[in-house]
Amino acid sequence: MRNRMFLKEQRELVNNLCVKTYLEILGYYGITVAPRGLAIFASPFDEVGRLYVDKHINRFRLSHGKLTGGTLDLACALFKETPNHIVRNITLYRIDLLWSKCGSRSGAIW
Repeated sequence: MRNRMFLKEQRELVNNLCVKTYLEILGYYGITVAPRGLAIFASPFDEVGRLYVDKHINRFRLSHGKLTGGTLDLACALFKETPNHIVRNITLYRIDLLWSKCGSRSGAIW
């Protein structure tokens, strides 16, 4: 039970880290539209389209699908893994670099 609670807390912490910074760590660079608080990236998925990151709510959405969410949701979609697997292996998915860049701060850090 305690391990489950720890994993749930870890999932929430990771999911609230900066989505834009995570994409940049993974090698994706986009255009930032400052007045609207959006960062626009080419879709990292097979489909053609764009990925939008909203600074105000720190969530992404795809222009061509219903996929939305935070950092952990994005990592799960990119690597086709479960949230628990990603949280247990943060180094493999470069979340450790994101953690060191963002600290314990949640939300967007543009």
